[in-house]
Amino acid sequence: MVEEERAALSRATALHREGRLDEALEIYHRLLKARPGVFEVERLVVFAHLQAGRIKEAHVAARRAKQGHSSNPHAHVLLGATLQAEHKWERALKAFEAAARLDPGLVEARYLAGNMLANLGRHAEAVAHFDTALTLDPRAVEALANRAKVRVRLGQGAEALTDYARLAELQPWEPAHFLAKGALLHELGRSAEAAQAAFAALQLKPDLADAHFLIGQTFRAAGDLPAAREAFRKALAAAPARPAFQLALARIERELGDGDTLPPLSAPAAADASPPEAGLEPAEAQPAPGDLEAPHAATAVAEAAEPSPVPPVPEPLPFDPGPPDTAGPDGDGDLPPETATPEGLRLRALEALAEGRWQDGWAGLEASAAGDSSAQKPLPLAHWDGVEMPSALIVTAEGDLADLILFGRLLRQLADRKIPARLLAQPEHVPLLSRIDARIPVASDLAGVDVRDAGLRWTPLASLPRLLAPDPQGWPRPAYLLADPARMARWREMRPEGFAVGIAWNGDLALLSAFAALAALEGIALVSLETRPEAEAELAATTFGGQVTRLGPGWDGEGALTDTAALIQHLDLVVTGEGPVAHLAGARGRPGLVAVGPTGHWCWGRDAGTSAFYPSLGVVRAARPDDWSDVAASLAASVASRVAAWRDAAH
Repeated sequence: MVEEERAALSRATALHREGRLDEALEIYHRLLKARPGVFEVERLVVFAHLQAGRIKEAHVAARRAKQGHSSNPHAHVLLGATLQAEHKWERALKAFEAAARLDPGLVEARYLAGNMLANLGRHAEAVAHFDTALTLDPRAVEALANRAKVRVRLGQGAEALTDYARLAELQPWEPAHFLAKGALLHELGRSAEAAQAAFAALQLKPDLADAHFLIGQTFRAAGDLPAAREAFRKALAAAPARPAFQLALARIERELGDGDTLPPLSAPAAADASPPEAGLEPAEAQPAPGDLEAPHAATAVAEAAEPSPVPPVPEPLPFDPGPPDTAGPDGDGDLPPETATPEGLRLRALEALAEGRWQDGWAGLEASAAGDSSAQKPLPLAHWDGVEMPSALIVTAEGDLADLILFGRLLRQLADRKIPARLLAQPEHVPLLSRIDARIPVASDLAGVDVRDAGLRWTPLASLPRLLAPDPQGWPRPAYLLADPARMARWREMRPEGFAVGIAWNGDLALLSAFAALAALEGIALVSLETRPEAEAELAATTFGGQVTRLGPGWDGEGALTDTAALIQHLDLVVTGEGPVAHLAGARGRPGLVAVGPTGHWCWGRDAGTSAFYPSLGVVRAARPDDWSDVAASLAASVASRVAAWRDAAH
């Protein structure tokens, strides 16, 4: 690079470090336009998109970088990092293995490949990769931490404790290592040692809520309820919005006869409501079940070349392994090692659901959750069995909004059975999900719930199919999600002239390009249903962006999809990729077309052009991953036939 270009790059990375990602990206793209193929700039483009949560854009940029630098192992690591962020673990593994072949001494490639193997349930192979990484660099903290987790999964508690002790030696300033060691000791029944480790963590970070909670657990295990109560109070004071802490304290106070001192409840979404489990790293993070992601993987990528590294990408949180699981759903232990793991059982269950084998699918998901001690239990309550009549039932809305819309209809069955249920959801999802059934309150906290009630039960929303109606034919049919009538009246005027088609692409720029075939149809009026800030720039970069009506600022500002749910009532068709908008159209009973990849979400099936869950939606399936070229013509033909029918009806 010439001096002027290096000055521009230095300015861009400074903006990047400040979190001004769009400004940094503008400079990066300008540099690449002037000098295409500069890897250090391409790498930072990927990095910025990952930080901004724009995974699809990061994937496209990483693939371009790999194609231009196929002999550079760091380019393969970069692509693997984007695939990892998409939870495409098999493909990420191949990318990391390719990097290791190009550079056998590349530590990052070794431990990242180990992470993906662990996610796939291939734990022995994962440990071997971590061993190799640690042979190359005995101070590779990420490899050591993740090896400890996988060793816990394999039942190698002593070996895992050795790893945690080594981590504490390498980073004695990091309380997470002491807390992880303490959690494992507590799981092994060594409560006194667990308390010592938790106290060591507190010396480093006195307000560490999880350490106070672990101390409370050790006191409770020792039968010292007053000391446990005091520790739980400290945990709750440090993290007042953790329902797990509230419930633990309420139970102790009930046992001690002073339950009236329970502090007011104010809990956020259930996703943040889990207690520490064995081997959590970092201590205050709550991992997604089954994910072993390297929290510092993006940092390793950033340090691969000049300029100075920018802040690390928020990666999916680390996988937290537990004891091994080798039994099948019936406990007969005859499954092969790859499928006997919780992750293997989960993947097999999802395949059963995609094929319409509902009983096998729901049972398999339950078995995978039961066998995975890393799975987070949002609330420390007894799980509802679907039979007893609880005094109150807390249903936790876990997962993304698309799944919540899909399963939300089953709340109506709870109401029909007169079960006093409440849905605990993220604040931004409350307004939309509240429109499913007025008999089921939806809230983001536990205010008004008597957590000391012995009849209180809990279940995840995704468990309702198994508990209530395994076959979707028995589920409430669309339209089951209602829109606000006032909003419907307000947005009636937004309908453009012509055959109005709402489009959404969820950041998939290749799919957005495929919508050009729709824009070319006569009489079509396109309306963007995207509310992401970057959607405007994405549309502006297309040849047809000028034809698309935008929603404008403040759309859905009072809650996710609240305005969109009203607007689509006035559209003739919705065309979208997989995601919440597709589920919203189906739940509203509105006509739509969904572009699905060859291995899409299980709810779209595998072969049929329709969905078992949403009769109003047609499914158009791509033949190749990340390639929508064959879908464009199919979408255009289907829309054209609908336009013709619309015109005939108008005349």
